[in-house]
Parts: sequence; structure tokens; C-alpha cells
Amino acid sequence: MAFVVGINVAVGLRLVGVAPKIPLQRIINFYPLHWYCTIAILVSGLALLAAYPAKALTNPVFYLKLTALIIGLGLSRYFQIKLQKEHSPTELNKLKLLGILSLFLWIVTITSGRFLAYTHNTLLASRFY
Repeated sequence: MAFVVGINVAVGLRLVGVAPKIPLQRIINFYPLHWYCTIAILVSGLALLAAYPAKALTNPVFYLKLTALIIGLGLSRYFQIKLQKEHSPTELNKLKLLGILSLFLWIVTITSGRFLAYTHNTLLASRFY
């Protein structure tokens, strides 16, 4: 998760204006690593879901995390495509706003993931039998 979030935070901060000397086109070199780590997150997340389905599926915080994660990954793909070419000032302003949104979504993803351990009411489905 650190690779995926770290790369996205670096991209988001660069789009917002931090470290302006780093060319945006060079940032896309990190996206292959990003997507390999995303697959690892998917596998581990599905394993956790399979182990304790009632814990996750009965918790609204899980859906908040899942929504923020999906939108954040969609923005990552959008950035990967858009950063391959030069941009006009109008496009850069749009990318800056999307960078702020991306940073917010990754903060929500990490924070809600941490709250998942403390906000569940049901651990095992056998509780209902």
C-alpha cells in the first residue's frame, strides 16, 4: 500500500506545485511499479475479505474506503495517460485540481482503512446463527 499511496501522493504533490523542477513526464516511469503493487493490494484485500467477510461487508467504513480507493485508482490511470504529453496552462489548472482531489482521496483511503479495525460490529458471520 505504501508504494501505491506514495507514488500517488508524489504525483499529487507535484501537480499541486511542490518540486516544480521535476518534469511531469518523468513521473510516469513509476506507474508500472504502481500497478504491480496495486495487484498485490487487490490479492491481499481479497484474502482479508474472504477471511472475514461479515466484518467488512457489514461496515460502512469499508464502503467508504473501497469507493475512495476505486476513484483514486481511476485518477491514477487518468494521470498516467495525461502526463505523457505537454499541457496548456488551462489543462495544468485542471490537473492541479484533480491532484488535490487525488491527495484527498488517498488520505480518506488510508484513514478509513485504519478505522476499519475499530469500527466493526460483526467479526464472524457465525454470530448470526
